[in-house]
Amino acid sequence: MPKSAKAATGLVDSWGRRNRQIEDKCCPNCGATFRPRRATSKYCSRPCMWTNNGGQNAKPESWWINAKGYIEGRIWVDGEQVRVKRHRLIMERHLGRALSPDDDVHHVNGIKTDNRIENLKVVSHSEHSRITNSERAYKRGYRLNLSSQERAERSQRIKEMRIHSIAKATGEAP
Repeated sequence: MPKSAKAATGLVDSWGRRNRQIEDKCCPNCGATFRPRRATSKYCSRPCMWTNNGGQNAKPESWWINAKGYIEGRIWVDGEQVRVKRHRLIMERHLGRALSPDDDVHHVNGIKTDNRIENLKVVSHSEHSRITNSERAYKRGYRLNLSSQERAERSQRIKEMRIHSIAKATGEAP
């Protein structure tokens, strides 16, 4: 646009300069008058645009696989969006109650994305740790195959060593 045409339009910026090329528009959502950043701008703000986009941003739920391999997602509960793991949600719906923080949902076949109800089992956190750690292949070190008596004897020796070192540090005789 030539310089003389700009001056003829009379569009003034916030500092009083006659250099604006796009006229103010009226937002079709809220009715506010706004200065568009480009000629194709229709709404005054993103929230106004989002309310008029046909509900495309209000998905009932969305799911993805998280970094640990579980299916995780966002769902709407009582008007607010909540982040959940799918296996816990399936088990809660199956049982008809909320799971306590101590309850873990164990995948029986070990496949974290297999959320069939026959593959899921509710166990306590301690039981779940015992199950998963017994199946784990240790990369370093070794596992001792000790009897319960050998294990108890080792435990007793360590306790005696600790008592002796505490007594020595405090100057008391054991």
